[in-house]
Amino acid sequence: MRRWRTLRKHPVAIGFAGLCCGLLAHAQTPASSNAPPAARSANDRLLPLEVFINSTKGGVWTLLERNGILYAPEDAFEEWRLNHRPSAQDVDFQGQKWFPLSAIPGFEARLNFADQSVDLVFSPAAFNAVRLTQESAMRPPLSPSIPAAFANYDLNYITTRNRVAGNTTDSKDLGALTEFGVSGEMGLLTSSYVGRNLISQDPTLKASWRRLETTYTRNFLDSNSSLRLGDSSTRTGISGRQVYFGGIQFSKNFSLQPGFVTQPIPTVTGLSAAPSTVELYVNDALRQTSKVPSGPFSIDNFSALTGAGEARVVVRDILGRETVITQSFFSNANLLEENLSDWSFELGAVRRDLGIENADYGERFVSGLWRQGLSKSLTVEANGEWSKSLMRAGGGASYELPFQMLGQTAFSVSRSDAAGQGTNWMLGVERSGLRHGVSLSAEGASRGYRQIGIDTLSPRLQTTASYSYSSDNFGAFNISYAGFDNYDLGKLNTVSVNYTIRLGQRAALTLSATRLSGISSGNSVGATLIVPLENRITVAAGVTTRSGTTEGYVNASRAVSAETGWGWRTALGTRADGRYAEGGAYYQGTKGLFSADVSNGESQQNLRLGLIGGMVAAEGQVFATRRVQESFAIVEVPGYANVGVGFQGSTLTRTNADGVALLPRLLPFQRNSVRLDPSELPISAELDSIELEAVPALRGGVKIAFPVRSGRGALIRIEFDDGEPAPPGAEVELIGDKKEFFTARRGEAFVTGLQAVNRLRLKWNGSDCTFAVALPPGNLEDIARVGPVRCSGIKR
Repeated sequence: MRRWRTLRKHPVAIGFAGLCCGLLAHAQTPASSNAPPAARSANDRLLPLEVFINSTKGGVWTLLERNGILYAPEDAFEEWRLNHRPSAQDVDFQGQKWFPLSAIPGFEARLNFADQSVDLVFSPAAFNAVRLTQESAMRPPLSPSIPAAFANYDLNYITTRNRVAGNTTDSKDLGALTEFGVSGEMGLLTSSYVGRNLISQDPTLKASWRRLETTYTRNFLDSNSSLRLGDSSTRTGISGRQVYFGGIQFSKNFSLQPGFVTQPIPTVTGLSAAPSTVELYVNDALRQTSKVPSGPFSIDNFSALTGAGEARVVVRDILGRETVITQSFFSNANLLEENLSDWSFELGAVRRDLGIENADYGERFVSGLWRQGLSKSLTVEANGEWSKSLMRAGGGASYELPFQMLGQTAFSVSRSDAAGQGTNWMLGVERSGLRHGVSLSAEGASRGYRQIGIDTLSPRLQTTASYSYSSDNFGAFNISYAGFDNYDLGKLNTVSVNYTIRLGQRAALTLSATRLSGISSGNSVGATLIVPLENRITVAAGVTTRSGTTEGYVNASRAVSAETGWGWRTALGTRADGRYAEGGAYYQGTKGLFSADVSNGESQQNLRLGLIGGMVAAEGQVFATRRVQESFAIVEVPGYANVGVGFQGSTLTRTNADGVALLPRLLPFQRNSVRLDPSELPISAELDSIELEAVPALRGGVKIAFPVRSGRGALIRIEFDDGEPAPPGAEVELIGDKKEFFTARRGEAFVTGLQAVNRLRLKWNGSDCTFAVALPPGNLEDIARVGPVRCSGIKR
């Protein structure tokens, strides 16, 4: 016997309640863990009662009273989230184990005779903890990819007039940056090129096209990993530099699951004595509101708890009483969650002279990187590379330090045919808080230290230090230092100071000063004022003095919006070569971005025209569009032209004469709700939904087809052989169409999807009849009235 939920309505329940009145009036005696098992007693009573746990409904349960002690079944403890002690002496009754409630901390029983209920009171610590968590975002299933090809272009035409010693020379040139790609179920293939001096009249400048990068990418979503064939760059550890190469790269890729948090997220804990509302404030900003039952609770996996700061939890119970819990937290993107791995492996040849030569590949090598989160506060890594003439291996660690700081340590050794043995080391400490930020780092290398693809010597010692402070009332201050001690060039030191303060509601003034010393020296002092205005307009002015030369400018600009529209800029100023004036106009359209810039200086005049856009070929059609950087969809609304299509509340494109549109800027690996503009659909159009979801792959295409029922609508009056109207509720169908209609009063049925001549079927009382309906001439928006038409062969 576990629960008796209907006993309150049964007369027996009243008797049981009467038996327990005297029992519950006495204080409970704690059960001894050393007591022998209780024997079956003639005074055992089963008490069906409505149970409240700390004033919260717990359901109707049957409790056992034995020798003045109240017992509950094991599943009651599970539902009430109570931790019964393993040492608590249980009893057997009717083949079931019962545990004493008096063994729970803070236990008290309060019987209500009027409604046969009992309020069981326990200490908050007696309950299991409740987790308030935001589950890691689950990647939705990908939509089927369609074969598609795309091309991006960035064209720049420039004319220049130079005035030197009374002579004037003119020149013009055309440059281009292009990219071609193919995507589908098998992955993504892209290749980019740069064109220079395409129309130059200077005989010393020859027109040229150079290949930049060609890469095939295949993503494996189940393992969050990516395979790249072709041109790519190596992944480095704490210390090291990226190298362009051509070959194979297989690596972990957490971006395939948007919303996945790789760094450890702190846990904030608390205790509620009664059902309460919990408000989480992160650095004094409200981030989350939740409801919790009695007992301990924890807040974890909440992405706002990153960096270093303070979390404040306000617990407010049903009586309005408040408890405030304050807890510092720390997390950093350089740390990995416990037991989480990140890795990358490369095999190929070093790419040299990228953008200058088409395919200049040098030394062949193998490299790898492995990072592992050993705990929430310690992440270790190992990396290495090998070629015929060089070997290098290194390791490092990122770890949490006191005072909410992150520490990093790395050490590497190398051996090369050209330089012999060498070592490299690195130490760093940083803290990023709401008000204060500090970073210190030092890195050194011996003269013999080498890395794959890096021809220059590493500095003997390079050190950096910075401190920043921000305040709502007094602005933001930053001071930084960088020092470089190079083996052959000597030392170079830089000290910079910046101070920014808000003026009024929007304006900001920044003061800066820089001191350079060592192999090169100099000082600079500057001030910048930025005043944002309405309608995306910004006015700025600045002045800088360096090496005895003063430069200044005043400009105004209107930024181009993410949607379609105009932008512009103007500028006046002075620089080392004299005064200058500049201006520009920009138009962002659905097919691309057009720009025009002019500048006039004392010795040179320039005019630059630019055009950035793209093309997509898919589903047998070619579309002009903006630069293809994200994913896209081919949207079909058969038979309806000039219908707006978009997502995220914006209309980004329109269907063409065939009812097809290219929708760009979709987010890869995420749900994109593609929506039609219902106000632009004719009244005769019928759709099951004006919104469909798509989950495309990276820079891949998907097809979204909106099923539309087209045709005219008509109000058809139907009568039977007796000349009376068809009865209300009779089913009417358009033969060849799945849509169903029903007759209303006077035998009238409103039917859509009709053509000039139609066959309809009416069903009533197990019989049916068919009849023809011809519509009078009219357009799609006209609602025709037809009838009466005869439906023969059906009896009422």
